[in-house]
Amino acid sequence: MDNALALDAFEVSVLLLWAAGAIYVGWRYAQCRSAHMLIVLVASLCIPGLGVCYAASQAIQNLTHRKTRSEE
Repeated sequence: MDNALALDAFEVSVLLLWAAGAIYVGWRYAQCRSAHMLIVLVASLCIPGLGVCYAASQAIQNLTHRKTRSEE
């Protein structure tokens, strides 16, 4: 007998990525409390994957900022 509420591996991975992105954006909002971050937080709660994309873009920006600072 198959459980109707059971999730497959893809659904679980999407939910975990969604939660991780929302937690990251929520943490960033708690640090700076700006209107921009509030909008990103609400959007990341509504759109799966937006929080993870935001986290990835911040990581890329930090990496490129470190490289340009070390070249000077």
